[in-house]
Amino acid sequence: MIETKLHALGIDYRYDSSFLIDRPNGSGDNLLIIFKSAARVEINGEFTSVSPDTAIVYDKFSLQKYGADGTDYINHWVHFDCSDDTAFLKRVNLPFETLINITDISSVEGILTQLSVESVSEDYNKEECTDLLLKLLMAKLGGGADLSIRHSPHYNALCTLRADIYRSPAEYGSISDFANRLSLSPSHFQTLYKSEFGVSCFEDVITARIEKAKYFLLNTTLSVKKISELCGYENDVHFIRQFRQRTGMTSGEYRKINRF
Repeated sequence: MIETKLHALGIDYRYDSSFLIDRPNGSGDNLLIIFKSAARVEINGEFTSVSPDTAIVYDKFSLQKYGADGTDYINHWVHFDCSDDTAFLKRVNLPFETLINITDISSVEGILTQLSVESVSEDYNKEECTDLLLKLLMAKLGGGADLSIRHSPHYNALCTLRADIYRSPAEYGSISDFANRLSLSPSHFQTLYKSEFGVSCFEDVITARIEKAKYFLLNTTLSVKKISELCGYENDVHFIRQFRQRTGMTSGEYRKINRF
C-alpha cells in the first residue's frame, strides 16, 4: 500500500546570505529540509543556529521559518504527503519541528539522489518506487531524532566495516586489519566497536562466518571442507568445532535436520 506521495524535491539549492523562508501557515504539505550550510531556524518562537548536515521535518500547516546564518545558504528539500496522517513518521520516530542530527549523510544523500531519479522516470512502478524510497529516507532520518544517542566520529566507518564483515567474513584475519582500515590503534578500535554495537568485533566475525556457513549448508551441496574455506577458516577441524559450539550440533546434523 502506498502511504507517501512525493510532490517535489530539490538537491543542493543555493542562495545568498539574505535568504529567508517565512511561511506562517506552512506549505500545505509535509516538508523535509536538510541544511548543507550553516543556517538559522525558528523553533518555539526563537531562532536557533544549526550546523550543516542537520535536518528538520515540518507538519503541513506549521510555521516554516528558516534561512541563511550570515553566509551563503545551501539545502536539500522534499515536499511530500503521508496518506495515513503521519502514522508512518511516528513509527520511524521522526518528530516534527525538531532538529535532527544526520549521522550518515552519504547514505541519506544517496537515497535522495535515487528519489530524484525516480521522480522523473516513466517506469510503470514509479509511485511504488518513490513511496519506498521516501519511507527509507524518513526511516534513516528517524535514527538521528533520538538525541540521547551519541555516536563516535567513526560511527559511519564502523557501520560500513560491520556490513563488510557480514558480507565477506572470510576476507578479514585480525583485529589489526580492522584497526588499520580506520587508522586506529587495535585497543581503541575494539573499545569503539563494542561501544557502538554492544558486541566485540571478534564475536561479529565468528557470527558472520557461522551464518554464512549455515547458508552454504542449506543451499548448496558443497563439502564441509570447502564451506569452511569459503567462510575464512584455515581448516575444517576448527570450523566443525566452532560450528558445534555455536549451534549445538555438527554441520552435518544441521544440514540434515534443516534442509528441505
